[in-house]
Amino acid sequence: MRCLAFAQGLARKRAESIFVIRDYEPRVAGLIRDYGYNVEIIPGDSSFARDAFLTTEFVSKYSAELVITDLSHTDNLASLDKYSRYFPALSAAQIFMINIDDLIRINFPYDIQIIPYYGAENINSRPHDSTKLLLGPAYFIFRQEFIEAAGVSRQIKEDAQNILVTMGGSDPLNLTMKIAKALLRLDKTSLNIRIVIGAGFAASARQELEKILKNYKGNCEFLMGSNNMAQLMLWSDLAVTGGGLTKYETAVTGTPNIIISHFDQEAARTREFEGGGSTLHLGLISEINEHDMVESIERLLKDHALRTEMSQRGRNMVDGKGMERIISEIPGSLLT
Repeated sequence: MRCLAFAQGLARKRAESIFVIRDYEPRVAGLIRDYGYNVEIIPGDSSFARDAFLTTEFVSKYSAELVITDLSHTDNLASLDKYSRYFPALSAAQIFMINIDDLIRINFPYDIQIIPYYGAENINSRPHDSTKLLLGPAYFIFRQEFIEAAGVSRQIKEDAQNILVTMGGSDPLNLTMKIAKALLRLDKTSLNIRIVIGAGFAASARQELEKILKNYKGNCEFLMGSNNMAQLMLWSDLAVTGGGLTKYETAVTGTPNIIISHFDQEAARTREFEGGGSTLHLGLISEINEHDMVESIERLLKDHALRTEMSQRGRNMVDGKGMERIISEIPGSLLT
């Protein structure tokens, strides 16, 4: 989704984007094509070396002048030595390279490295002297819908009734199910709940969710993905999310947010992000129970002053102009 946002920003400069992705989930390629972009598929079992070779082939095929990589995830981090060799192999294409990654310790001369996370603006080390570092939430990349939502005036309601639940594109630990069970235990039964199911969410899991919530006395709606997540966040009085990049989307829309992390690295980032004041981080899913979730949701629904403060702090943290700032750092000759 972040790369889709990047492509939208480049399109405003009339630059064409082609996506190169691993073959691991057909619905992801379908989502990208729905946004109107070409997709090239690399076999899911490709080595890093094979991946780099095929990517350079696509660079040649499309006469690309700019490569943007956004590859930092748990599988790659588990093979950091091999991962770090990917970039020199890719550099054989002799092309301008932008990397979105927080791995400051990889000593590779990207032309631009973007680390758009809260706290990154305090990084003092530099992996390579020739690399231009763009650090912190000022460079966070939002899709157009969030850029527009950033300018919408918002009044936090005293009587909070609307809850949005989203775990992002996929939910490998089935966290949505655990949150759904917690929502059934809320004292307040007049709530409106919207649960967004991402492209990587299994159909069987959705069926189980519907079964669990069929007796909920309030209003509950399931949405299979959403091309207008920003409007859903503006609708919601409280969002319950995973610890991924969604927390920046709740911040820019001024949506008070409760976060439950899936894994250690995500939790570490979210604990730092919590310092910005826009969210309440409950911790790792393995460390909390339904009672913890219920107590936190009910407390925040009742605390109008805290929700108002969280909304204001989120919008103070990110302003939706990160893509503008990034584009200003890309040589104009690459965008004409």
